Amino acid sequence: MKKKQKLTRLVLCALFAALIVVLTFTPLGYIIIGPGIAITTIHLVTILGASILGIKEGAFLGAFWGILCVIKAFQEPIPANIPFQNPMISVVPRIFVGIVTALVVKALLKTKVKKPFAVGIGAFAGTLTNTVLVITALNVFNGFESITLGVTTTLNTIITTLIGVNGIIEVVAAVILVPSIYMATEKYLKNKI
Repeated sequence: MKKKQKLTRLVLCALFAALIVVLTFTPLGYIIIGPGIAITTIHLVTILGASILGIKEGAFLGAFWGILCVIKAFQEPIPANIPFQNPMISVVPRIFVGIVTALVVKALLKTKVKKPFAVGIGAFAGTLTNTVLVITALNVFNGFESITLGVTTTLNTIITTLIGVNGIIEVVAAVILVPSIYMATEKYLKNKI
């Protein structure tokens, strides 16, 4: 039985990684809402994987997402992507998305919180982790200067606000979608294992 569970976990991790590849290199992963601003949907896969599989796999999926983000930034070196060529901006925050999500879900499941709420709170924490760490890394590593090409502070503030609003949209999407998908996946796996 344990061998079958390990195989199932490996297959699920590979499936999530494949979804990350598809989302990274198609318009489905970054929904463009304005010049240089995109709503990311890839975090949903990383968060779902971390919620189902745990900390190690969550960190792996986050790292995988971040590495693909670096590759995409080099493939499409437009001003908005150039800062993401830096692994400190693309990879490190994404690793923490998987870790934070898994830790929050695991901690909440030890309490009397029901699974959908635990996963929803984990999705909120993971998405917020991504937004906060990416914005912080952009500021620390002068990423906004690359994006705005030295434009005024006012425009810089507008861009920061747009990224913040983008983060709010991503949080809402994660909190609504991830628990539903998690519960459906769990129900399916119970019938198959």
